[in-house]
This record gives sequence, C-alpha cells and structure tokens, in this order.
Amino acid sequence: MKNSDIETNRGILVNRFLETNTKDIFAIGDCAEQREAIGNRRPIEAVWYTGRMMGETLAQTICVNRIEYKPGHWFNSAKFFDIEYQTYGWVFGERGRPDYEKHFHWKHTDDTKCITIAYHKNSNHFLGINTFGIRMRHEIFDKWLTEKRDVNYVLEYLADANFDPEFYALHEKEIIAQFNQENGTSIESKKKSWKRIFTKT
Repeated sequence: MKNSDIETNRGILVNRFLETNTKDIFAIGDCAEQREAIGNRRPIEAVWYTGRMMGETLAQTICVNRIEYKPGHWFNSAKFFDIEYQTYGWVFGERGRPDYEKHFHWKHTDDTKCITIAYHKNSNHFLGINTFGIRMRHEIFDKWLTEKRDVNYVLEYLADANFDPEFYALHEKEIIAQFNQENGTSIESKKKSWKRIFTKT
C-alpha cells in the first residue's frame, strides 16, 4: 500500500460500493474504512458479519450487479464459555448517550443475567437491547427495529425473542413486572405463534 496510489486513513478508504480511488480495486473487512460513516456505525468495523456482508456485496458487483453496501441494523453476538452476550440496535454507554435515549435495566438475583433496553424517552421508540447471560433471536429484534416498534410492544412480545424457550429459563414476566413498577405501566406478556411472527401486523 505504501507505494501505491490507493488512498488510506486508518484503513483503506472506500465508497458505498467498497471501491477504492483506484479503478477495479476494492477493499472489504476490517481493513476497509468508509469515507462517510453509515448511520451510527464506525467507519471501520472489526466484526465478523460485516466482513461477510461486504464479501456478498462485492460478489454482486463483480458479477455485474453493482450494489451498495447496506449493513442494516447494528448487531453483535458473542459467547465466552457459557456466557452469552448480544447487542441488537444501539445502546450507548453513559459517555456517548444521546439526550433522548432512556434505559431500562433488569438484573437477575443471581447476578449472571441482565438486559438493558434503550428507547426514545419522548416517543418510546425502541432503539436497541443488550443482553448478558440470556440468548435472544437476532431476526426478531431486526424485524422490530425495521418496523420501528415501541418499547411497550417489545416487552409485550419479548417471549417471542427467547432463543429456545424449551431449554432456557424464561424471565419475561420478571422483566415486565419491573418495567411496569418503574414506569407506571400495565404491560402484559404476550406471545405470537411462530407462523405469525414474520407476517405483517
């Protein structure tokens, strides 16, 4: 790279089509840096799934179907031994949290499981969730984020997001009870059949 004309910053600079400034030269993965960040995403993302999505996008372009890189809603999922950690959407820490973002935090009494739900304090629009020690379904949160659901809806149907309710303990009722107590709401746990989850409602 040092002796080439390819433009770099912290990474190799690319446009939305993952093209560098040099014709027919592309960059993907954690060496690629978007010239303009996509939404709240960082210009360089060192997570496995963005590399995969970039590869799929670039494959289309190489096969004469030039398309933009559109990573969709942010998510990350990891497992350390038997501890699950997941993020779907945006949940900012204290330092970078926007003024409009409100958090609801629930922690199990055994200190091994917790969730944090972020939502807009004025509109109740669901922004994202962090889970620790609880496994949730990516496709359901992705759907709710796309549909711009509010936090009440997410809590009502939180049981649908449980990854495997036959083998994992359920905590939805405890979570909803605490939210109701803290916010003066009367949300009740509901559940849709799997046939209806991915139909438009």
